[in-house]
Amino acid sequence: MGVEILEYIQTWLQEYKIANGNEELFARIILGGLVVAVSILSAYISRWIITSPLRKLASRSKVKWDDKLFERKLPNRISNIVPAIIVYLMLPSVLPQDMFAYQFCAKLSVLYIIAEVMRTISGLITFAYDLAVSSERFKDRSLKGIFQVFQMLMVFIGILVMIAVMIDESIGTLIAGLGASAAILTLIFKDSFVGLIAGIQLSYNDMLRPGDWITVPGKNIDGDVLEVTLNTVKVRNFDNTITTIPPIALMNDSFQNWRGMSESNGRRIKRAIEIDMYCIEFAREELIAQLSKKYKAIADYVANRSSKDKERGDITNIKLFRVYIESYIRNNSDTAKDATKMVRYLEPSSEGLPFEIYFFSANKDWVYYENFASDVMDHIIAVMSDFELKPYQRASGVDNRKTTLRANSK
Repeated sequence: MGVEILEYIQTWLQEYKIANGNEELFARIILGGLVVAVSILSAYISRWIITSPLRKLASRSKVKWDDKLFERKLPNRISNIVPAIIVYLMLPSVLPQDMFAYQFCAKLSVLYIIAEVMRTISGLITFAYDLAVSSERFKDRSLKGIFQVFQMLMVFIGILVMIAVMIDESIGTLIAGLGASAAILTLIFKDSFVGLIAGIQLSYNDMLRPGDWITVPGKNIDGDVLEVTLNTVKVRNFDNTITTIPPIALMNDSFQNWRGMSESNGRRIKRAIEIDMYCIEFAREELIAQLSKKYKAIADYVANRSSKDKERGDITNIKLFRVYIESYIRNNSDTAKDATKMVRYLEPSSEGLPFEIYFFSANKDWVYYENFASDVMDHIIAVMSDFELKPYQRASGVDNRKTTLRANSK
């Protein structure tokens, strides 16, 4: 078709005697201008044909994934390929094929087409990533590194094709030549390859997701994962600083992922307070009556003591205290109902008898969790005196000084 147009322009120039023997040159110049004009016009027409109908369909559609097409500008990237194809097809009619200018323009057109195809495929990969992270099945998976691998492969193949076009060699010959330098490339891009493998392992084994709270001992990392890419894991620490760490560091060293706690029924509270063992004794009848009147849990326990409990001997004040704290934790509305609840003693030491509470908070928010745990400890310390118990507290220099002053005053 281009040859026919060229001949028609030459005939027209000869008929009107415009070129005076240079009809072919003028015809090629006119045809070149027409090709440039048509290519520019085709860019707008193809963009209008491809983009406008899709945009109308997306505006009428109730689904959200089609909006991502325009966010990644995929219709525009596809329409950008059309002008280059027109120029490449019409180029033999504009320039003689044995000219250097033809060879240069033809290769330039092919390189532009390859580059636009690479951009379009890259946009499709990013579009696929957007769809994956927006789905319920994959939204919590760290898939960005995997999609970056596909983009790297696409760019690598595209660069090979572009080099083959520029040096007029086949891709097979080029790949065979690169095989000899594979060891050098591996050495140069060692960190990228290692990070690639580590990132794939983290994603495949579901060891890390965006939004996970992780703690990395020895690296001052304690916060939420923002992004998992091919070469870095980005973490926002709780002091609002941003830390980046290579995936291979997480594979080589241990790190703590708190996702299991976040997905469980509650967040564990495990606290202990030392009780002065000198104040532990058998509960007097007056104390039992007083506590039974004040606390329903104590009254129920005393009234319903099992035969085994009675065989074990008299009730101690710390036993009554443990019964009350167990009831207090079990009946607290903020306690996770289906999780373990336990009050126990740890091994006695010179600091006293450790009295430990072990249960789970139903609310896993950090601030709420810490407030709830603090309220429970406040209550335990405040109610301890009702059971004639005292927490152990090592005497300080101020205490010794006060004791000395009282002795001297006497």
